[in-house]
Amino acid sequence: MIAVTGSTVGENGTARLLKDETVLSMSKSDQLIILGGCGITEARADVDARVKQYRDLPCSVLFIDGSTDDYDLLAEYPFFPWNGGKTRNISRGITYLARGQLFSLGGRSLLTMGGAPTPGRDDTGKYYTWWPEQDISPEDEKEAELNLLEGGWRADYVFTSDRPRGWGGPGGSEVLERLAFQTDYGSWFFAGPEDREFPDYRAVQVCDKVISLG
Repeated sequence: MIAVTGSTVGENGTARLLKDETVLSMSKSDQLIILGGCGITEARADVDARVKQYRDLPCSVLFIDGSTDDYDLLAEYPFFPWNGGKTRNISRGITYLARGQLFSLGGRSLLTMGGAPTPGRDDTGKYYTWWPEQDISPEDEKEAELNLLEGGWRADYVFTSDRPRGWGGPGGSEVLERLAFQTDYGSWFFAGPEDREFPDYRAVQVCDKVISLG
């Protein structure tokens, strides 16, 4: 099984997952994808304690980065190839999915593009509450384009932290807007402050729900 959920930041970020029927029905051979805001790589987190929390989940964890990650910490983990894309192995059963990758998982193709801005940020919080690396870069976009070109510009699922510009109000990412226009995708999932569907875009904004993709 593959399932997807929103942010799990905070010292008790996994608490809601341990009460969720979908998560409780999963095993270590199943993958839960967290759409940015994974508590393990959160700035100033106790990494060992957080890793233990996530390893106590009944499933394996995959996550993309967002606006709350310590990118210096994340960069300490080397890249390695997995199911057609680049990943960073945080611990056994806990894997970071790099930006612009097209993974093959359970017979389905998954495009991943983490990254999201921090509203109202300034230089006083640089490398403390936010990192320049959290913004989607031209290199990230190029990586996605090259992988999508090889995959025929098709993805069964797209997983992002931010949303394409124009979906659901002001803000959003111009890079993701371009990718949404170019890509023949089945469903798009992105993180947000509430659970909400965008049927016109075949998209779902995910907050607290855990959505099974089968």
